[in-house]
Amino acid sequence: MKKPIIVGYDPGTTAALAILDTKGQILFLKSERGFKKGEIVDTITRIGKPLMIAGDRCPLPKSVEKLASSLGCKTFHPTKTLSTSEKEELVHEFVERVEDDHEKDALASAIKAFKVHSRLFEKTKNLLSSLGLSELYEKVVDLILRNEVENINEAINKLTAEKKQKIPEISVKEDDEKKSLQKTINRLQDKIKGLERDVTILRKYNQSLKDRLRDYERKFEFYRKNLTEKIDLNSLGKMKRELDILKDELKKKESLIEMLKTFRSLELEGYIPLLEVKEIRDGPIKDLNDAFDLENRIILVENIDNAQILNDYRIKALVTSVEPSKRVIEKVDFPIIVKKDISIKKVKDTLVIDRDELENRLMDIRKIGLVQWLESYRKRKL
Repeated sequence: MKKPIIVGYDPGTTAALAILDTKGQILFLKSERGFKKGEIVDTITRIGKPLMIAGDRCPLPKSVEKLASSLGCKTFHPTKTLSTSEKEELVHEFVERVEDDHEKDALASAIKAFKVHSRLFEKTKNLLSSLGLSELYEKVVDLILRNEVENINEAINKLTAEKKQKIPEISVKEDDEKKSLQKTINRLQDKIKGLERDVTILRKYNQSLKDRLRDYERKFEFYRKNLTEKIDLNSLGKMKRELDILKDELKKKESLIEMLKTFRSLELEGYIPLLEVKEIRDGPIKDLNDAFDLENRIILVENIDNAQILNDYRIKALVTSVEPSKRVIEKVDFPIIVKKDISIKKVKDTLVIDRDELENRLMDIRKIGLVQWLESYRKRKL
């Protein structure tokens, strides 16, 4: 499989192309007057498999969207057009390689796309390494960024699962109801496999903690039985404290396993669980992400200060009782839903939203966002 790459493209009479790998290394950087589309496509496909075509403007120029479409990959653009100072800050490490403003624009676009997705790349690499599946890295990243799976676990599951058993064909002519039923069966099978993968991964973490705990218990017992006269009380006390910490960590992991099981069970029943946080701060949010993987999760919070921190975690939506200001909305890359606009209920001691209601609400928000952008565009034209 070809190397996955991120492409920055600055169109125009003099066009520029910047290509990075998923480690942020520059593989190609060039600007050229009359840079033909065929040559651009050939260059990209020769170097690797594009995950996304990035631009520096919002909304993207049509030529960037057409290039992405011809290569069969997604597009990326910042939430607002990058300023000159932002571009210079993004490319400052590579300033000696940049020959003109066109190359700077293309490279800044690619680096911005890489930075937004760098946490995903790092998390994928670390998880696959811990499972001894590093050879799947490029394929996992490709599946996620092409939206063929919802998260890392589902990508691993899809790539490692045994061939699904074929469901016997129905001899009678399929109608809409049968197609819908088959779609539901496929979705449930995928969810079940995802649950099994989650539990397998957490069991490995759990077993690792148990092994460490047993090791400390053996050392502690050795000190207690054999060194009663010359015992190092400081060392023994330190080991006792470490033992207590490991026990607490083990309990938390076991609790996390049960919570993930509950979440999967609710998802199979057509609900989307909410993760409630007190406030949005870097440290607590990072800890929550390490425990639950916030990608495609719904976050519930009262105070939406610092909501832009969640941009790096690719959450599905934020739910709050506060009506967000225009300033807050412009800073975030995800939908914000006001609690009064959606039904939240408790199932199995967990706050949830009905999946269909959520998708309908998100669709409404996207339509509102498009209308607002069109109105803003018309005012600028006038």
